[in-house]
Amino acid sequence: MNFLKNLICGACIGIAEAIPGVSGGTVAVLLKIYDELIGSISKLRKEFKKSILFLIPIVLGMGLGLFGFSHVITYLLENFPMAVNYFFVGLIVGLVPMLLRRSLDGGFRVSSFWPFLVMLGVMAALAFLPGESAESAGLITEMDVPTGIRFFFCGIIAAVCMILPGISGSMMMVIFGVYDSVIKAVSTLNIPVLIPVGLGALVGILFGAKLVDFFLRRFPQATYFGILGLVLGSLFSLFQKAGFDFASPQGAAAIFTLAAGVAISLFFTKEPKDQADKLKA
Repeated sequence: MNFLKNLICGACIGIAEAIPGVSGGTVAVLLKIYDELIGSISKLRKEFKKSILFLIPIVLGMGLGLFGFSHVITYLLENFPMAVNYFFVGLIVGLVPMLLRRSLDGGFRVSSFWPFLVMLGVMAALAFLPGESAESAGLITEMDVPTGIRFFFCGIIAAVCMILPGISGSMMMVIFGVYDSVIKAVSTLNIPVLIPVGLGALVGILFGAKLVDFFLRRFPQATYFGILGLVLGSLFSLFQKAGFDFASPQGAAAIFTLAAGVAISLFFTKEPKDQADKLKA
């Protein structure tokens, strides 16, 4: 019975992670398995048997949920790219209030604001540098060494963010311009593309989360300001990719999906006071 329950919980988390802006960590909190999930990951070496018995159905369910829902996302991206990309824009905009709350917790310090400016500048530079990215030229379906390294590090970042409630791992892939290719690879089981992402995700879950936990505990405001700059800076490239034609049917639909994205993101990042205190503890 516990196996089936955890399998279903894992599937819910997997579906959430396929939708940029919806945090798998938040879904785990809502399903009341977040503490046990993080505990099992952090104690994998010390309590291997107990941890692995809990994690197997969770991971299996996540894979099934992600694979099943990836077909839906792939179809929408191929047939309604403008509406979907503006949905992503809305999801990003809806993240801003939560990130501001966490960034300003305990009062504003000028020294903690520099990571925001640095990350915002980096993302803006990447968006406006001359030349066309591989992602904008089309889906990436084959791997070379530089692309594999890029996908590997994106997998690390996505996995780390997946663990943190309120921050979406797949949204990080949107921000770094690999989401379309990865979700297509999942739906078609393109193993060469999935291997570097999967290895990166494994490293992120096992090791990266501890590094982020260190920064969040030692430099929480600077860390969240850095994430905020990263998120806002991603809007430059996402707007360029989405385009806008108000006269077209997709242009009208994009307004609706933009508003829907903001509403969904605000809903999933809303933190009751007692829950917020728990996550900061």
